[in-house]
Amino acid sequence: MNKKNWNEDQLVNALKQLPSIKDQRTSSEIFAHISEKETKHKKGKVWITPAFASVAALFILLLMSPYFLNQFQSNESNKSDSNMDMASNEQAKQSVQDSAYKSEAELSIQPQPEKSTFVAREEDKFSIVTLAYPDLQVQNMIPISIQTEKSGNYLDQYKSLLATLDPAPLGLSSSSLTGTDIQYAEGTTKELLINVNENSYAQSAVESENKLFAEGIEESFRWQGIEEAEYFKDGKKGIELGAYGFKEGQTLSKEKRKGYFLYQESMEAPKLLAPSILPFNKLSEALSAMKENGTLGLKPVIEKSVMIKNIKEKDEDVIIEFTNESTIEDNETDTLMLEAILLTAKEFGYENVKFEGLNVERVGEMDVTNAVPVPFSPNPVDVK
Repeated sequence: MNKKNWNEDQLVNALKQLPSIKDQRTSSEIFAHISEKETKHKKGKVWITPAFASVAALFILLLMSPYFLNQFQSNESNKSDSNMDMASNEQAKQSVQDSAYKSEAELSIQPQPEKSTFVAREEDKFSIVTLAYPDLQVQNMIPISIQTEKSGNYLDQYKSLLATLDPAPLGLSSSSLTGTDIQYAEGTTKELLINVNENSYAQSAVESENKLFAEGIEESFRWQGIEEAEYFKDGKKGIELGAYGFKEGQTLSKEKRKGYFLYQESMEAPKLLAPSILPFNKLSEALSAMKENGTLGLKPVIEKSVMIKNIKEKDEDVIIEFTNESTIEDNETDTLMLEAILLTAKEFGYENVKFEGLNVERVGEMDVTNAVPVPFSPNPVDVK
């Protein structure tokens, strides 16, 4: 019979005719054998699958690593370039800010590193505005001269400069006239009306500040030929000027009989000529004092090695003769000295000074072979 054509009953009968097979092992042995097989099977699966997966992952990683490496390097390069760009932008921004700050500072005051003169000439008087500022210690009042190109009302120019000029680059403090309202008296340019409503110096109880208020008026306006200043507060004439009591105003004079000394706040700051605090009886006394240290931090302008042999006064002129041992040259130090002498001579009413005993023809801008006219005012300052 063809076995392919067997039905189910025939298959069952055939199986029954097979010899019986009996497993002689105990149930424990069978269970142990099955457990051992199962364990071996599991161990094989655990090792083979991760190993194969690891190899596959490594193979894929090797294939893709150049791409990721390039991407990483590109990203790092872009990040580095971005950081460099940011740093460059920040640096450029800071540079612009610094330049702007520097330009702003330079637009106010531009002192010359090596000065050929420390005074403003008489011929420039109509374009000169004078302002006075206390030094950094708020002790000395120092006038400066600013040449303007504008024409018009002098007080308008003065008030504009007072409001906008920063004196700090010169080593000076803020003006003692800040907070005042200054006008000409009606019909004259020789008298000022000064309202002190918001000025702290005039209303201070400290005597030194009251003094700086009065000196600020004097050193700002006496060079311009102004003779009187009247004080007002709340629309009423006269004020209580601290330790000085009730004052209606002050008189200004061009000739204060003062000597001139050097003021320099630091080695980096410009050199300025400062009038003495106290007046002198004679020109000779003032010149002798100018060889010594001045009061309140002012320095001498006449060197110890320079000796004045004789002083001859005649009307509005004075002759100052130096000894043969005195060495005077065309340099900044001796320019400062001779121009300080010229300003001091002006304080005593002289109009021309003839220097004798010099072995040079020019010192600074001065032709010292002839009589030198006294200057208009001290300390010209460039403002742009």
